[in-house]
Amino acid sequence: MREHAVTVVADPVDADPLAPLLDFWRNGAGLRLLPWSAVAGGRPESLAQLADGAGAVLVVGDRRRSPRTVLPGPVLVARDGRVVPAAWLPATCSDDLARFARTAVAVHRRAASGASTTTAEHPASTVAPRCSLVVLGERHPRFDRLADRIVRIGGETREADATHVRVQRATAYELRRDDLVTLLGTGPALGLYVGHGRPIGWVGYAGTRAHHFADAVARPGHEPAAAVVSLTCQTASRRRTALSFAEALPLRGVAAATIGAVTSTVHTGNARWALRMARGLGTARTIGDLVVMVAPHDPHAATYRLLGDPTAPLLDAPAAEPAHHPHPLEEAS
Repeated sequence: MREHAVTVVADPVDADPLAPLLDFWRNGAGLRLLPWSAVAGGRPESLAQLADGAGAVLVVGDRRRSPRTVLPGPVLVARDGRVVPAAWLPATCSDDLARFARTAVAVHRRAASGASTTTAEHPASTVAPRCSLVVLGERHPRFDRLADRIVRIGGETREADATHVRVQRATAYELRRDDLVTLLGTGPALGLYVGHGRPIGWVGYAGTRAHHFADAVARPGHEPAAAVVSLTCQTASRRRTALSFAEALPLRGVAAATIGAVTSTVHTGNARWALRMARGLGTARTIGDLVVMVAPHDPHAATYRLLGDPTAPLLDAPAAEPAHHPHPLEEAS
């Protein structure tokens, strides 16, 4: 096994529909494939061994297990001290797993092809692949203020590092739910939601559930988001639902990876993660890289879980072009 390969835990019946993604990893960073029994007991020493020699870990297993009970958080610590992103995905059915694999490979192809674009000012020149941070949020003064801080810090990071990060404010003040669904279907690198959440979805945008994305995913030209992060309560919880919102989005092809909380959260912890993610987005290559920047030594980290592809590259789809939706204050000025 090559050092820093991807470790995947999945029984053969679940690995088969994941073949396109497993082949991608096998031909790239390398792949170590282990059976579900390697983690079914949840022993800490077994989980640490998953991270040994791995650059990322994905556990695919019994759908009756919840995100809270499979992994202790969004990262694992290898025995040599390295911090490794670790993701969960329930084996709901072959069609869902195959859809997730196609989604993840589509996002990886952006990096493989360079996802390069040209500018209007320099049509013959190639510029760096773009990485959009789409700031999502509930229509509420507290979350409105936090969204403004995220946008501001994202802009400052771009100016300081001369990165290719583009920040768009797309809260419920600017968008309706249908607009939100369309926007995420253009394939942005990262959608980051702040607001109230539940196991079945977001309170924002008049209530957002996984099934609201079904029509958009089926449309020609749909592009999955690389990652959708919910910095809110319980979106990775199984409380009174068979499948959490954060688990459903990768399985439905909305995003290659998601982050959600398995319990209630505190606003200060959510805000800290949001601002750190905004600062780190310009240098993080993948969603796993971004999690490793934020999670270690953070007391709030064990609240969250990473779902889907921990190696999803944080790049826009080549055609992603978010529209401008003015804030109400802009309209009034």
